[in-house]
Amino acid sequence: MAYETLAYDLRPDGVATLRLNRPEAKNAMNGTMYDEARALVADIDRDPAVRVLVLTGTGSAFCSGGDFKYQQSQAARPEKERLAEASKLALWLGELDRLSKPVIGRINGQAYGGGLGLVSICDVAIVHAEVKFCLSEASLGLMPSMISPYVVAKMGLSNSRSVFLNSRVFDAGEAKQFGLVHEVVPEEHLDAAVERQAQLFLRCAPGAIAATKKLVAQVNTHGAAENFDYTVALVAQMWASEEAAEGIASFLQKREPAWRKPQTALA
Repeated sequence: MAYETLAYDLRPDGVATLRLNRPEAKNAMNGTMYDEARALVADIDRDPAVRVLVLTGTGSAFCSGGDFKYQQSQAARPEKERLAEASKLALWLGELDRLSKPVIGRINGQAYGGGLGLVSICDVAIVHAEVKFCLSEASLGLMPSMISPYVVAKMGLSNSRSVFLNSRVFDAGEAKQFGLVHEVVPEEHLDAAVERQAQLFLRCAPGAIAATKKLVAQVNTHGAAENFDYTVALVAQMWASEEAAEGIASFLQKREPAWRKPQTALA
């Protein structure tokens, strides 16, 4: 399917790549991108052929944030329409965050504003050493509203305040210290590092990954009593699952489980 603001491909081994594809605007996000990306993410979530999603950008930037011309065009619209338009990014971030497939961030260039929000929802984020990050909203009279739940959850309160309130630019090393990204590599090693992560995910059972993402979200947001009931019930279900039977049998029989496929180099 053709997209105006995205590029998408799927390898035979199940590694999909979603590229923000507005290089002339440093992949700035607008309403069309939100609509296309939400529809694509819904398709990815339903597609059993997709095992891993790589999120990246075309050109020199990962994502420069919200498109200012798009944002400027919202000012004169009625409040109801502004609310509906503003909700698009919030909905997309939530849908990516809850995606049943692991998301690898291939952070190929600057991640500003909303782009930093996208980094925050990646299960693993890999960045090359020259990339810069910035939450520039306050310096422009704006606020990082929709991305804030994900950025604060990833970086913590103190680190978030240290970059939200002054809009300073920070580098890849500091992003790793904040917990925003997980690996910093030379630019020429970026694809190899992404491929290593993809192959690690492909070793794991798809259903177990999906259930474990939900498990992490559950235990992070609920108390001990609720988590006791949830985790005990989850293990009881797991013991009777086809994946668990296959995984244990493959271990005992010293063979590869059925969900593992031959490796394919990342394009």
